[in-house]
Amino acid sequence: MRTARRLLHALVLGAAVVATVVVPASTAVADPASPQSLTRQITAAESDLDKVVDDYDGVNQKLQDNQKSEASLQKQMAPALAAAQSAQTKVGQIATQAYKAGPVSSLDALISSGDTSQMLNALGAMNQVATSQKQQLATLSATIDAYNTKKTKLDTLIATETVQRKSLAAQKTTIKAKIKKLYALRQKAYGSSTVKASGTSGNAPSYPGRGGKVVKFAYAQLGKPYVWAADGPGSYDCSGLVLAAYRTVGVTLYHQTTVQWGEMTHISRSNLEPGDVVFYQAGSIHHVAIYIGNGKVIHAPTEGDHVKISGIDMMTPYGYGRPH
Repeated sequence: MRTARRLLHALVLGAAVVATVVVPASTAVADPASPQSLTRQITAAESDLDKVVDDYDGVNQKLQDNQKSEASLQKQMAPALAAAQSAQTKVGQIATQAYKAGPVSSLDALISSGDTSQMLNALGAMNQVATSQKQQLATLSATIDAYNTKKTKLDTLIATETVQRKSLAAQKTTIKAKIKKLYALRQKAYGSSTVKASGTSGNAPSYPGRGGKVVKFAYAQLGKPYVWAADGPGSYDCSGLVLAAYRTVGVTLYHQTTVQWGEMTHISRSNLEPGDVVFYQAGSIHHVAIYIGNGKVIHAPTEGDHVKISGIDMMTPYGYGRPH
């Protein structure tokens, strides 16, 4: 996938990765010092890592969305919950007053009162207040029941997604442990365990419209490190870079490559314009880049690498898209 994406699959060799991560059948390093062997191992490891990161991004995005929905729901319900508490308190106060007065005390008051009509009016008003509060409580109770139903569903989703995120994080940790060993091999073979940033590659070309702004943003990120699940401003993963670039022109995208594909108008390669998006596959969509014209893309490659310019055919393209 990218130069460093050719640096990630070396010791997906020792132990099998986690169950959901497909590990290449061959796990032996024929010649660790061989550039060809190392490149094959790196490419395979990068592909494994890409899939886990993309799955993590998707679960993480859903978790964040549901947490925001729950917070919004609680905020919307705050006035209703407060009103319910107030109504319940008033009914309780009325009940307490009625209990203390009791039927005998009320009768004594009526008899001793110089104005029985006034007393009757007072008792009637108390009853009306109680009835009104009870009706209010009934309405609020229905609202709160609906709130609790929604909250329960959100709580269940959040719990499930939290478990999924932990599982995916564990998978990535397993792969990164193998990548660490691979980096040691790369250090021995090439004198560096990571790909060094090579500058900004000049000024961004000038293109009109939204696409031009996206390309300009992408150029400004060149050299920044790849970081899993990051969407700026100091680091990015592949879908995070695309998300951040389009965020600057008022377009909201999901932080997952496979979902971003569904958010695009699909176009042919011959219709590509600067600022459009290129998707790549290795069995399934797992990487994405921003087209900058002249057969080039800007992308956030993988662990140990940085935002860089590559040829559009650095990997097998899956398709081409333009955000709605």
